[in-house]
Amino acid sequence: MIVFVFVALLYGLPILWNAQKNSLLKSFTFIELIKTINKSLIIQIVTGLILIPLFRLLDYLDFVFLDLILVISWTYLLVGIYWYLPTLGILNIIKMIANKKLKRNNSI
Repeated sequence: MIVFVFVALLYGLPILWNAQKNSLLKSFTFIELIKTINKSLIIQIVTGLILIPLFRLLDYLDFVFLDLILVISWTYLLVGIYWYLPTLGILNIIKMIANKKLKRNNSI
């Protein structure tokens, strides 16, 4: 349960931060949501790149909660690779199709 909470926070906080920064909560649209998630992806990739060296450093220092950090790191990476990135790719394809249809309808 602790691992799930940490992984959800590691993915959710950048999205919520960008949503608040872009005022997405005031004027919500599907396309703006996808743009916000795309911007959050940069922060999430950096987080993933920080977790692996952090684990190695804590392993070297014989950190007490090393197993917890290891499980959080691997869960974060696996969720990102196998669930988050494919879902974001599908959402971006849907966004492209929606943009084309909106442009086509506006040009008529």
